[in-house]
Amino acid sequence: MERGALGRRDRAPVALRRGKRTRHRLADPRDHDVAIDATLRAAAVRRGRRGGPVTVASEDVRRKVRESRVPFDVCFVVDNSYSLQADAMVEKVKGLAFRLLEDAAGRGDRVSLVAFRSGVPRAVVALRPTTSLRLASERLREMPLSGRTPLPHALQLARSLLRQEAFKRANARPIVVALTDGAPNVPLRAGGNALADALAQAAELRRAAIPLVVVDASRPGPAPAFGREIAAAGRGAHLPIADVAVDAFPAVLGRVA
Repeated sequence: MERGALGRRDRAPVALRRGKRTRHRLADPRDHDVAIDATLRAAAVRRGRRGGPVTVASEDVRRKVRESRVPFDVCFVVDNSYSLQADAMVEKVKGLAFRLLEDAAGRGDRVSLVAFRSGVPRAVVALRPTTSLRLASERLREMPLSGRTPLPHALQLARSLLRQEAFKRANARPIVVALTDGAPNVPLRAGGNALADALAQAAELRRAAIPLVVVDASRPGPAPAFGREIAAAGRGAHLPIADVAVDAFPAVLGRVA
């Protein structure tokens, strides 16, 4: 076999050989990422037909076929307000957030948390992007209940955080997953309208090319809830919490990202 088929002179750049190998195919002279094992098997099969020692010919060379998965930077906005506690939903929200965190971290995605600050009508970055499930779960368990629902500020913080991280990891896809009852009651500025601000921040996410998924934890009743409208403002996905299957969630992320 010529040196160029498997030799050092024609090695491809590392960037061309990234990704998990899933199968192989016939190679042509321009292919560099050679599947050695498959190539030798093909040569052995050919020898079996013709007899003689195993020699590798151009017709035996197989190329590796790789699949490269783009990682996500997932910022979870977790509603830890008393409005959910009154409906016994806050623990369900935290439980689902943990399972989604576990799924994302297990796939190599980075996760971050934004929640509502206790005692102050503002949101806070509870966890900066990390792949550590242990750290993420600890921060999730430590979240205290908040008396208010400053959802506009939480969406604003999530957008700012993900835009900062985009400079550090440009190959990752940012996405915001808001687990909320969709009932904001704290505007960004005194005298403002909380719902209008939440809709505006969802639209800002869309303009920043950051997809939004709203996991709606509201319950039927007289209390107003606007999860669907907030998702629509961001041209994102709206999912009732009862319909969220963790094992199907990666497909949801892929659809909106």
